[in-house]
Amino acid sequence: MGSFITVPSLLCVAAVGTQASILFTKEPYSQDALHGRGAILRCEVKEPADVEFQWLHNGLPVQDTEQRFKEGSNLQFAAVDRHRDAGVFQCLARNVLTGEEARTANASFNIKWIETGSVVLKQPASVAEIQPSSTVVLRCHIDGHPRPTWQWFRDGSALPDGRSAYAVSNKERTLTLQSASPDDNGLYYCCARSAVGFVCSHNNFTLNVIDESFPQAVIVPQDLIVTKNEEAMFDCQFAAVPPPTQEWLFEDNPVTNRSNPHSPHLLRTTVFANGSLLITQVRARSTGVYKCVGRGQRGKPLVLKATLRLAEIEDMAPFSPKVLTANQGHRVSCTAPQGVPTPQVWWERNQERVPAAGRVYQEAEQLIFTSITETDAGIYTCHAANKAGEKKQELSITVASRRLSEKGVRGVGSSVALPA
Repeated sequence: MGSFITVPSLLCVAAVGTQASILFTKEPYSQDALHGRGAILRCEVKEPADVEFQWLHNGLPVQDTEQRFKEGSNLQFAAVDRHRDAGVFQCLARNVLTGEEARTANASFNIKWIETGSVVLKQPASVAEIQPSSTVVLRCHIDGHPRPTWQWFRDGSALPDGRSAYAVSNKERTLTLQSASPDDNGLYYCCARSAVGFVCSHNNFTLNVIDESFPQAVIVPQDLIVTKNEEAMFDCQFAAVPPPTQEWLFEDNPVTNRSNPHSPHLLRTTVFANGSLLITQVRARSTGVYKCVGRGQRGKPLVLKATLRLAEIEDMAPFSPKVLTANQGHRVSCTAPQGVPTPQVWWERNQERVPAAGRVYQEAEQLIFTSITETDAGIYTCHAANKAGEKKQELSITVASRRLSEKGVRGVGSSVALPA
């Protein structure tokens, strides 16, 4: 009876030498990820000896790339891509000795993203079909996940909520102008915001509705700078059907044909039939912003602005005499004085303008010596001039045969040789 083996003993003997099953200690799990950012899917087993790992994407083996690669037993993402990395990932562990395989549950990314786009005309079919009072629908091609919120802008300003002139649909990503008119003209663009970020559109849409009853600028007045007691003429003209009315404003007061109190037969301001405005004997009180206003049968008034300024030029700062070392390069700057318009600056020597090229030349406001010699010593004059007049300052230059301080030089405008 000594050879009898109980059933439990048989089971114990059979277990000896059997390879343990593959047990995962870390498995990949579904998670949020940002498009373009890094991520990792982890996979680990209890007994990693003789176990190799492979990753599957939608059931197919993952090939290593710079953006997505296996690092140890984990799958590393340098930059998650919302197109390439959509779908399910699975970790496959295989015992190379026994051939046993085990797979994790599927895991996927909830990839969050936001992407810019253009603003396009959805209705009507083409720009040529846009007519006054027609409905115009613009669509914003910014998209993302989670779905962002959109906002529309015109000429850099956000379109306020609650206006009857237009309607915004976040669902359709559209802006609808119910009855487009020249008042709606401008550059339209959209911006969108989500938990991922904030972007604005590119390739935006310029609306230009032409309605003949709205005033259109034909001649735009230009800014003017004149001298005291000189006259100034602003030209301005509008067109519309029927013809528009026009007026000039200065400091928001109407400008009319007004006489000079000292010479009643002379008009100080004259508004001509063609819309031009003449201002005689301009004084300081005449300067400022003038507005030319055109009013048509329909639409908002069109306001064109121009500024009138008096020419002026301030005195120049004096130069200190300079001692420059011979056979070296030197630059001397002449700072332009304050003035309206900005004064032009140039250098002269012996009443002749310093040339723009050569051994001694002028560049912008600088007098430049490429290699100064004793013959360059003397008086140089910096001139500054604009419509208001001309200012000048003289500069005395002494050339020393070797470096020394100005304090050690006696006499200006000559060469100085020092004993060795």
